[in-house]
Amino acid sequence: MINRRDFISRIVPAAAGIAMFPALARAASGAGGVTDGRVLVNTSIGPMWLTKKGGNVVGVEPLAQDGVDNPLIQSMPDRLYNRSRIVAPMVRRDFLAKREKSDRTLRGSNDFVEVSWDDAMKLVTDEISRVKTAYGNESIHRGKSSWASNHAHVHRTEAMLQRFLNGAGGCSNFFGSYSSQAITEILTAVAWGGPGTTSDWPSLHENTKLMVIWGANPVTTTRILSARYSTKAWLALKEKSIETIVIDPVRSETAQALDSRWVPITPGTDVALALGMMHTLLTEDLHDKEFLQNCTNGFDEFAEYLKGTKDGTPKTAEWAAKITGVPAETIQELARKMQATRTTIACGWSTQRQHHGEQAPWSILTLACMLGQIGLPGGGAAFGLHYADGGFPKADMPVVGGMAPGKNPVELDPFPIACLSDAWLNPGKKIQCKGREITFPDIRLVYTAGGNQFTHHQNTNRLIKAFQAPETIIVQDPWWTPTAHFADIVLPASSDLERDDIGQVINLIIASHAAVAPQHKSRPDYEIYTELASRMGFEQAYTEGRSQLDWVRKFYDDAKASSKTVQMPEFDEFWSGEGIIEFPMGKGDFTHLADFREEPLLNPMGTATGLIEIVSPFVSKLGYDDDCPGHPTWMEPVEWKGSASSKDYPLQFLSAHPPHRLHSQMDNTDAGKTYKVAGREPVYIHPEDAKARGIADGDVVKLFNGRGETLAGAVVTDNISQGVVLLHEGSWYDPQEPGKIGSLDKQGSANVLTLDDPLTSRFAQATIASLAIIQAEKYAETAPEVTAYTPPKAS
Repeated sequence: MINRRDFISRIVPAAAGIAMFPALARAASGAGGVTDGRVLVNTSIGPMWLTKKGGNVVGVEPLAQDGVDNPLIQSMPDRLYNRSRIVAPMVRRDFLAKREKSDRTLRGSNDFVEVSWDDAMKLVTDEISRVKTAYGNESIHRGKSSWASNHAHVHRTEAMLQRFLNGAGGCSNFFGSYSSQAITEILTAVAWGGPGTTSDWPSLHENTKLMVIWGANPVTTTRILSARYSTKAWLALKEKSIETIVIDPVRSETAQALDSRWVPITPGTDVALALGMMHTLLTEDLHDKEFLQNCTNGFDEFAEYLKGTKDGTPKTAEWAAKITGVPAETIQELARKMQATRTTIACGWSTQRQHHGEQAPWSILTLACMLGQIGLPGGGAAFGLHYADGGFPKADMPVVGGMAPGKNPVELDPFPIACLSDAWLNPGKKIQCKGREITFPDIRLVYTAGGNQFTHHQNTNRLIKAFQAPETIIVQDPWWTPTAHFADIVLPASSDLERDDIGQVINLIIASHAAVAPQHKSRPDYEIYTELASRMGFEQAYTEGRSQLDWVRKFYDDAKASSKTVQMPEFDEFWSGEGIIEFPMGKGDFTHLADFREEPLLNPMGTATGLIEIVSPFVSKLGYDDDCPGHPTWMEPVEWKGSASSKDYPLQFLSAHPPHRLHSQMDNTDAGKTYKVAGREPVYIHPEDAKARGIADGDVVKLFNGRGETLAGAVVTDNISQGVVLLHEGSWYDPQEPGKIGSLDKQGSANVLTLDDPLTSRFAQATIASLAIIQAEKYAETAPEVTAYTPPKAS
């Protein structure tokens, strides 16, 4: 076993001059099986140590390298042994009897039959073969897995499933994400290549004087994945006396933790606020003319819009105040303050998960251009600081590879993921997206692994109707998620605590061991696909002759061969020994767009003009003037306080990321005891709004609109704007009448209330789930029992 002294002696000459760092952490990793002790695992919320006693997982310890505590990890034992585990392969009774002729309206009604793995595998391969023969591979659709396998390299559920379906002849597909599709599409078109690139935190800490946190809650969102390192960086803003201003309808966990100045804003009006600030900069001659001249395109035309030359409406602070609820004096003061000091605007993704969602990040980018601090240390605009490893100095380390999906033989145009219900319900329908015409496929079979569409997707009752459209739905998951309840065939997959893998987190390479054997009759995803591929005649192509551990070894050895700063031990020593290799971090002095600012002609953007486009020739040419014009523009959202329907539904509804779980993951665990109210998801409501409705703290409240209704537990607080309610997304859908469209949801599933039509615009076709309008009332009846985590009874 390698010791610290021997390891340090192996650092190659390329590491000379790098500050000394801990390179290997010594601990009992769990390799070879541990009955009592610690096992190193890498999960969907990051790496951790699991403690075992008598062969069972009984506790959790964070990695020393984490930097801050992460409350999300404490429920891992309950997650592993949870009551909602799928214990065996299951098939919906009517489907087992009638196959594609079954009554699809019975999906979700929980009438299942347990079958053997052999029968389940035969049923899956028979159905895939049937649909291929009858309709072609384009009628097979791969569902979205999203967060199930983040940090995995072998067990990337989405890639593994795509790899299998490719071997079977391919499938129809989707593109984009629920998280950031609108901001990714617009930034790629008018500026740099997406929201991920930001300046390094050490440079920000040293140079930023004012951090404006706009529609982001990083103290919550950086608890997940490797981002716990970033949590510490955010909290350091207070330690370093960097002033912070939070623009948000809610006084968020971030605003509270940093003692930030809170500027409440009417939801969905970020564009108007940015325009009012820009008008102030323009009319007070505070804008950076040199930067705008050298580094941007179209400012003069945009300035005419600010002045109201064409539409007769100057975008003054007073105009913006009427829309946003932010006083005109505050708007003016913010603009002057940001111009007078080194300011970073940290824009979150909530600003773009709304109708016309491309406009808010584009407007905030334009505001940063007018301030002229882009490319200066501590200045500019960042669109990914609140997420994952945003801003963390890049480690000097090799890249650990992962399972490759391969090429999809079906060359059909993918559709935007936010169109899922529309696509399933309307085969052959044509839509516009970023200048392309996309035709929805005729989907007959859906196979999803590690995904939970019933918490991902907007407008749950329309989604139920969409789930009645395909002939066959296969769900592969460790738990009885709401989505699994709507499947025909349910395959029990083992969790990320029951399989071997390798992880790469910030500056660490990690041996991720199976803490326990697969529970009940579950199997690792790789084993399931291997058997299915064998039955369909392409096992060798799928596995390339490798076991799960062989893939781990391959990815490790490939990384080892390209490591330049640390001489990594041989795989067997790594796997059976300490299990953590730590690499040196970068200098932390990277300033995003510094090179572009200095020489824009030599370091161009990837845009049509090579500049940051305030007016975009590409977007203008598309002709989407009614929903995505050629420059940042205020357009009223389909649902907001100014909507005609707000007379019936006067409360603005927010569905933000939860601080207590990872989207829907962990909702089924004992963590709920610490935050659920009356056994349900908490809904945050202003005291005046609660008083007007006779609602007291702790009451069960019904939230409703024309799309659905749900029950939640009231939290009455002045940390939310009057006229606004907040219900965190991710609570498991729990219908009072299983399978019925329009049934009352019993425990606060946000997407029962959100919209999926329209989407942001024809440009990005992205979700608008962050914003809707609703009504709330105290629930007068006896609240029904929550049964979201109860598996269906099977015969």
